[in-house]
Amino acid sequence: MSPRLGTAPDMGPDVLTPAGETGLGGQEALPVGSRPVALSELMGTMPLGMAVVDRELRFVEVSEALASLNGRPREAHLGRLMDEVMNPHSSLGDTARRVRRVLETGEPLDGVDIIHREPGAGVERTRVFRASYHPVLRDGEVIAACIYVEDLTERRRVEAQRDAGAARERAVREQALRETQEAVRARDEFLSVAAHELRTPLTSMRLHLQLLLRQVTGAHPELGRELAPRGQVLERQLSRLGSLVNTLLDVSRVAAGKLSLEPRELDLVQVVRQMVDAFSEEFARAGCELSVHVSGTLPGQWDPLRVEQVLVNLLSNAAKYGAGRPVEISLVGEGTMAVLAVKDHGIGISEDGMARLFGKFERAVSERHYGGLGLGLYITRQIVEAMGGSITVRSAQGQGSTFILRLPTQPRAAPAVAPAVVVGGRAK
Repeated sequence: MSPRLGTAPDMGPDVLTPAGETGLGGQEALPVGSRPVALSELMGTMPLGMAVVDRELRFVEVSEALASLNGRPREAHLGRLMDEVMNPHSSLGDTARRVRRVLETGEPLDGVDIIHREPGAGVERTRVFRASYHPVLRDGEVIAACIYVEDLTERRRVEAQRDAGAARERAVREQALRETQEAVRARDEFLSVAAHELRTPLTSMRLHLQLLLRQVTGAHPELGRELAPRGQVLERQLSRLGSLVNTLLDVSRVAAGKLSLEPRELDLVQVVRQMVDAFSEEFARAGCELSVHVSGTLPGQWDPLRVEQVLVNLLSNAAKYGAGRPVEISLVGEGTMAVLAVKDHGIGISEDGMARLFGKFERAVSERHYGGLGLGLYITRQIVEAMGGSITVRSAQGQGSTFILRLPTQPRAAPAVAPAVVVGGRAK
């Protein structure tokens, strides 16, 4: 930036007087130490482009730096009119008009950018300057003008290169983002098609398995009893495949933003008890002692299928990651909110895992030791937020996890369209 020296208030004539000469006021140079410092000496060593111009637009003093910018020796400026030194028709010629304005009005002009084009050997060179013009006062009268000029050419060149580099990087990032978005769209489309195609044969396989077991049991009761355990294993595996397919459908519906909630009067205490009973066998297999702290009733307006899916995800998580330790479930009402907490004392979640726990296809544990697609908590959050609620977690590595679900007892006045989900999505 060019310096802002300010309007010189009643400056003594010494400032304008070269050593050994009479200046605008016929005074001698300003003494410093044992001998006076001539203004010409100052101008000869000053790295800043600076000049003093009298009321007739003649150069009284010029720094070597400014003379170099004009492309003429310093001596070629002194005592000469500005228009004789600078081409009045070039961009530099505007300098004289600005100086005249400052001399006439006594008002400074600061930070004026000048674009100067110099013809060369077949190539035009562009230089950029920033100039400021200040009046010099004596006894309240404008007697001259000071010009301060800074050459910004190199700085602007560096800035232009930096901006061009940033623009290229931005273009690369935007292109990468578009490609990523297209890849995600193609993936979601594939998942939707694949899930729909898998759903029909799975349903058919389950029906045929049930029919086969009934026919065998009816014709050969003893053989039916012998095949029953294997049939139950097949039934569980088909149910698991069905849940995975429904989870894939959930993802495609979430991406499409298609969730229509159907809230109705519901007692959340009753729903929690039913789901706990349904998961009692799974908790027993996991070796987790289950304690439930609910009482009375907690009525509200919720979509029963969506609430059940949220509970399925939270309870299956607790059984899977509870490490055979106790699991506690509590439900209380706080004003217009229902607050459900599912606490386990299992493996817990690392700090890094916490940051991405609710992300799509994100997993906070090793895929080698735990199954799942990494979609359960992502879908759970979508459901909860669609109902106007929130879900949070408190956890630490090796110290278990507590998931806290908050749901309003009354639906939103105007439910927002949110992602579609289907009961059966599994937790991470």
